[in-house]
Amino acid sequence: MLQNTNRVRRPALYFQKYGHYTNALPGTKDYYDYWDEEKKKCLYGFTIDKGKPDEFSITGFHYFYLNYCPIDRAVDEELPDGTIQSRRERTFPAFYDGDWKYFNEIDSARKTNKHMIVLKARRKGYSYKAGAMLARNYFFVRNSKNFVFASQKEYLIGDGLLSKAWEFLSFIDDHTAWTQPRLRDREMLKMSGYKKKVNGVEIEMGMKSQIIGVSLKDNPDKVRGKAGELIFFEEAGSFPGLLKAWEVAMPTMRQGSKTLGLMVAFGTGGTEGADFEAMEEIFYNPEAYDCMSYENVWDEGAMGSQCGYFIPIQQNLEGFIDDEGNSIRQEAIEYEKGMREKKKMAADSKALDQYMAEHPFSPQEATLQVTANLFDIASLQAQYNKIKSHGLHSMGTHGQFYYSKDNQVKFRPLPNGTPILRFPHRKGDNNSGCVTIYESPYKNEKGQVPMNLYVLCHDPYGQNQSADSMSLGAAYVIKRPNNISRPDDIIVASYVGRPDTSDEYNRNLFMLADYYGCKIGFENDRGEIIAYAKRHRKMHRLQEEFEMLDKRELRSRTVKRQYGMHMTEARKRQGEIYIRDWLISPRGTDENGESLLNLHKIYDPALIQELIKFNHKGNFDRVMAFMIGMYHTRELYNAEIKEVLEDRATDSWFDKNYV
Repeated sequence: MLQNTNRVRRPALYFQKYGHYTNALPGTKDYYDYWDEEKKKCLYGFTIDKGKPDEFSITGFHYFYLNYCPIDRAVDEELPDGTIQSRRERTFPAFYDGDWKYFNEIDSARKTNKHMIVLKARRKGYSYKAGAMLARNYFFVRNSKNFVFASQKEYLIGDGLLSKAWEFLSFIDDHTAWTQPRLRDREMLKMSGYKKKVNGVEIEMGMKSQIIGVSLKDNPDKVRGKAGELIFFEEAGSFPGLLKAWEVAMPTMRQGSKTLGLMVAFGTGGTEGADFEAMEEIFYNPEAYDCMSYENVWDEGAMGSQCGYFIPIQQNLEGFIDDEGNSIRQEAIEYEKGMREKKKMAADSKALDQYMAEHPFSPQEATLQVTANLFDIASLQAQYNKIKSHGLHSMGTHGQFYYSKDNQVKFRPLPNGTPILRFPHRKGDNNSGCVTIYESPYKNEKGQVPMNLYVLCHDPYGQNQSADSMSLGAAYVIKRPNNISRPDDIIVASYVGRPDTSDEYNRNLFMLADYYGCKIGFENDRGEIIAYAKRHRKMHRLQEEFEMLDKRELRSRTVKRQYGMHMTEARKRQGEIYIRDWLISPRGTDENGESLLNLHKIYDPALIQELIKFNHKGNFDRVMAFMIGMYHTRELYNAEIKEVLEDRATDSWFDKNYV
């Protein structure tokens, strides 16, 4: 527990009481000595009461923020009747333990040639802290260039980060001896210094330090060449070009093995439709992007893995901070749990998801992308946590198919099989994938798989391996509701991957269909599945084009492709409803009496993540495959599950057309 923290706020407390920082007269030695000493503290930090039991250290950035950067914050006021009322007031920041830790990590990052990726709860004052860091460099670091990048200009001005920095500059110019004249004074740029004539030529003199705001919009290449002492990426949680901008900026901050500046990206979840994938990628892989890394003690099942810097809602939560700035975490957690229970009663089904993303206990909650999808995100997230913490992805057996001597498809487990369990996957990952069997096919007394018991749903990718494509092939085998094999209405097998050639992928796909004796329903506007089936006499494994007899408005009037289906926007929206209804279909209760839903029978963490993040703009291969499955099962709603009457070793379509 931190104690006597006001020791590092003495200038601010003095200013609040007297309206100025020092009684020393301007122009005197005492006056300049005072401001020189304060500048040294703002640059390098200091240790107070050194050698004593209550010795305490603070960084320069934090000291400057506490004492020279008034902000709008909540303060309590006692009314005449004795009640306490909170109101917003422009005053100096209070000392909070979370801020102290954050500024210490900023200091460590700069000293160890690292950058920072910061995922946080909303309304933690990080725009103020960033603005203070910019202002500190503006006044004290000669010739420094300090940048703020954002995807939209609105994040920089108005109530944005740059506007906060400009207010700090004005306050310091008015009330300290550090006043700087301005060479440039624009909406998105301030540069200190002055002009002086030397031998009749006007030259620029002074500190010549700069704060520059840049709105990248859809052009992350704008960061190229902008080497800075300090670079912030504002609102990184809704920054579609963040990953490319970060990678473009990294080389400008490095010279050989030396890092010449500090980059910090910070952001919050909860923005509907926001592009959060870039920040999530950097946060969960910090070392790959030259960022400080920390053990992930927050996410269930993530112990031992690394992540970026995380600030949970219980850290520095207003109303749960003692007089010394220590967070009262357990009480804050209980309060937030109560708030979540209230959100569950809201009419808006997304209210709880929104609240969790903005008030997270863990990075997984913070990275929830509140989209317009219809799925029960909170339940899906709970299932994801359960899969991770209990290792439920191992419920399946990973392996490969092969043909036996009698030309039958057999399955061989591979102890080192590598299914793709992460979404989104990263460029450079091994995305060959492998087959995963959760339940072997049911066979009758004759050793045959009954017809129509299983369906195989498939979302293809467009072409052979290419450097710029992140799309995968995704296939799931679903056991239909039936009267002969339990449990039913579940995923029994999967194959997600992108091997070196599409032929290799299709070979595995059709072997999966042969193994489960089912037809393949697929999106028919790309891929080479039909061509492969023709070449290898496998046309009997393709599902005929869906008629959609139950939804006249979804029937195609123009596109006729004989096999599979093409996905229109209307069909996608209806398919989303089908998936939603399937996910929340009840399946009885578990051993603890808790209700079980279909979603609790999904053990593929990447599919769960895709369902959580699904929207109509991104690339969601697994969800689209599963959506095909929803249509496929409806197409066969009245189809009887029956014994196999013949061994279809040949292909009647092939015989009719080519024999």
